Amino acid sequence: MIPGANGKVNQEDVKKLSYLLPIATSILLHLEIPIEAVVVAAQAAKNVNIIVILDPAPVQSQLPDELYPLIDIITPNEVEASQLVGFPVNGEETAAKAANILLQRGVKCAVIKLGAKGVYCTTMEEAFFTPALPVHTIDTVAAGDAFNGGLAAALFHKLPLREAVVWGAATGALATTKSGAQSSLPDRITLDKFLG
Repeated sequence: MIPGANGKVNQEDVKKLSYLLPIATSILLHLEIPIEAVVVAAQAAKNVNIIVILDPAPVQSQLPDELYPLIDIITPNEVEASQLVGFPVNGEETAAKAANILLQRGVKCAVIKLGAKGVYCTTMEEAFFTPALPVHTIDTVAAGDAFNGGLAAALFHKLPLREAVVWGAATGALATTKSGAQSSLPDRITLDKFLG
């Protein structure tokens, strides 16, 4: 990985932008910026009651202990979940086991993306599995980012968690039907038509 500008993001950058948080409903974080900046951003978001969504990619086997309780929703794929918990995650049963470990570490909700197998989600109150939506896959490069965008958009619209996960799964599935990253991200009209 070549971090480029992402590798230059630091705690001071986060502090300079924190004034924007009160107008947000959620913050999407990933590990393409230094972990110290991720922790500061998550803490700043929690200070103003913003939903913190972390996509732990590119995965690090050890996340700081203080980060987990700041995360409302963590969204690893199978590989990332495997590295976080130390055993292979390759289906619904192992995803459930991994998700429970992430909850024990302090995460409020674990959403484990299982690719063509579907999505497993758990909180302290509920656990459910959402099957994958059938599409003709061309390129999976932006599927995880699309999933997170769909999930965050659904939460912005105050949809329940189960429906938000379906939005995420649908958005991720649609992103695989086109080549490229940004060019594959669906708009709301396309999403509504697909879900309809």
